[in-house]
Amino acid sequence: MVYNLFDSRGCPPLGKEHQMTNGAAQLRIGIVGVPRGRGQMSAIEAAGPHVTVAGCYDPNPAAMQAFAAGDDPIRQFPTFEAAVEGCDLLIIASPQQYHAPQAAFALRAGVHVLSEVPAAVSLEQVNELLAAARASKAQYMIAENYCYQRENLVVAAMAKAGLFGDLYFGEAEYVHEMKTYQFDKAGNPTWRHYWQVGKNGVTYPTHCLGPLLQWMDDRIVALSCVGTGRWTKPQHDIEDAVVLQARTRKGGLVRMRLDLISNRPHLMNYYGLQGTKGAYESGRLFGDKPRLYLEGQSTYDQWQPIADFNEHLPARYRDPPKGSGHWGSDAFPLLDFLEAIETGAAPPLGIYEALEMTLPGIVSEASIAQSGAWLAVPDPRTMTAGIGINPGKEAPLA
Repeated sequence: MVYNLFDSRGCPPLGKEHQMTNGAAQLRIGIVGVPRGRGQMSAIEAAGPHVTVAGCYDPNPAAMQAFAAGDDPIRQFPTFEAAVEGCDLLIIASPQQYHAPQAAFALRAGVHVLSEVPAAVSLEQVNELLAAARASKAQYMIAENYCYQRENLVVAAMAKAGLFGDLYFGEAEYVHEMKTYQFDKAGNPTWRHYWQVGKNGVTYPTHCLGPLLQWMDDRIVALSCVGTGRWTKPQHDIEDAVVLQARTRKGGLVRMRLDLISNRPHLMNYYGLQGTKGAYESGRLFGDKPRLYLEGQSTYDQWQPIADFNEHLPARYRDPPKGSGHWGSDAFPLLDFLEAIETGAAPPLGIYEALEMTLPGIVSEASIAQSGAWLAVPDPRTMTAGIGINPGKEAPLA
């Protein structure tokens, strides 16, 4: 079934009259990094005939061949540069240290980018990506699928409608036991060994911060990061549990916990939100269900199940495409991005939103190295990388 996303907003679907990059009638989508990129196929299929898979690229030939095989084989690009040349939009699902460099290269070539998370792993990469996005005619969006989980979408709509009042506290936890991901079957270190547990701090921030900052319509301006020490796997640089507390521009407080190696089952999507008119908690385990309380609407001192508020879920997200992973959320970033490209609108999770949920993780590494010192978090809108000498994408911000 084609997921008629564009028509659901009254926007025309892509057609032959729409000329994409290089004059193609269809938007040519390339997948870079096939293990994770495979999760985008449900969105591509749901988008309908106005998009096509132009090919894939992965430096692991066996993985790429396995992905490309089938009744309708997918083209295999020999290099990343060839993928850029042959596509109008790239889904970058590489290891996280390559997200920013590959995205910047594609943007400079005029190719749209949907990037996996986080957007970058260093301040140098942030500047490179920001400069490329500002100079490019192409669009950039981060594929933060946790912003598209069903309960998170309900809370986002209610927060935007002001039902929680003024929001002043948010918390989230990403506890994902990943010790087996640090080495391959032959015992060799994987990229996660170096980039997720080989550094100390919040090395994977966006699943927590993305939804919280979206709900609060805010950004982090200062933070302190501390850890528990190294107990379970002391050979790794990251401490077992890392906790970030942060102040937002509007004066709110945000707290998040990252834990990738402790001996315990997963808890990958816990959230809490507090405002002057109500609160939300996502629940944890063993029947602890997501719940809401709204002052003056809920029975005093009693929670309500989030199911009581499902009417706030936007219609476009009620029926995820078949095969969409992560509780149905994986397909929606690409579908929303395609609509933004078609209509010329700003993507819902564009370059600034991507950096707002990424930069705190980078700054956390400096804070934890200074025993939890409070450090400022740059505002990507006033960072100067790629400003140039003539008005461009920045002009509306003037």
